[in-house]
Amino acid sequence: MTNVGGEKLNYSSEIEGFLNFLREAEREYRQAVEEESIKNSEAQDLDHRLELNDDSYHDCAKLAKALRTVRRERRKAKNTKIMTEPIYEWYGQNKKIICSIERLLGEVRKAEKSTENRFYTDRTEIVKNTLGTEKEKSPCIGVQGQ
Repeated sequence: MTNVGGEKLNYSSEIEGFLNFLREAEREYRQAVEEESIKNSEAQDLDHRLELNDDSYHDCAKLAKALRTVRRERRKAKNTKIMTEPIYEWYGQNKKIICSIERLLGEVRKAEKSTENRFYTDRTEIVKNTLGTEKEKSPCIGVQGQ
C-alpha cells in the first residue's frame, strides 16, 4: 500500500501515531481539568475581593481585568476538557483494546524489520544456465513473501 505521494506506507508509524494521539488526548484532558479547577478558584478569589472589599476605582479596574483574563483562560481549559473528554472516556473504557493495539504495533514493527535487507537465493540452476554465469544472492527490493 502506498500513500498519496507514492511512497511506501509505514504501517507501524500509523499505528504508533494513533496510540500517541490517544495518550496526548488523555494528557490534555487531565491538564485541562486541573487548569479549569485552578482558574475557578482564582475567579472566586477575585469575585470575593470585588464583592467584599472597598478597593479604589483603579484597583477595582485591575481586579476586573484580571478576572476577565482568568475567565478567558478558564473557558479555554473548559473547551479543551469538553473536546477531549469523549476520547479520555473511550481510552479508559477500552484498556484491553489499547493493549491489543500496542501488541499489534510490536508485531507490525517486527514484520517491517524482517522485510528490511532481504535477499533471494536461487532455488534452481535456471539463472546460471540461462546467463552462463553464477549469480549470487539478489537483493529483493520491493519483493514481498520471499
